Amino acid sequence: MKGYLVIAVVIATLCLSTVQSQISRDPCKYFPCENGQCVAPNDVPRCECFTGYIYNPVLQTCVLLLPDPCAGFSCGNGVCIAPNGRPICECDPGFKFDAGRIFNKCVRIPGSEV
Repeated sequence: MKGYLVIAVVIATLCLSTVQSQISRDPCKYFPCENGQCVAPNDVPRCECFTGYIYNPVLQTCVLLLPDPCAGFSCGNGVCIAPNGRPICECDPGFKFDAGRIFNKCVRIPGSEV
């Protein structure tokens, strides 16, 4: 009877260690993936973000994808930039941004030769 008890303990120990190693091998266990789902092909975790979200590697999570503030914003003689989420024009030489006009765009600086 003593032999059977030893075999049962060994089998239980092996089963427990197998379950514990499978649990601890989950690469997504401690990988933050808010607003998405962690997947781990080849045991390398990464986020698959839900629609409308994009992965931010600094935060290591999915963040809301905001629309481009420069979409549909024409500067004329310059390019649109949005340093604070608000579109403004970075104008070509000889032009300046005129926000006082009906259409915000780059206008020629009086007296400048381009």
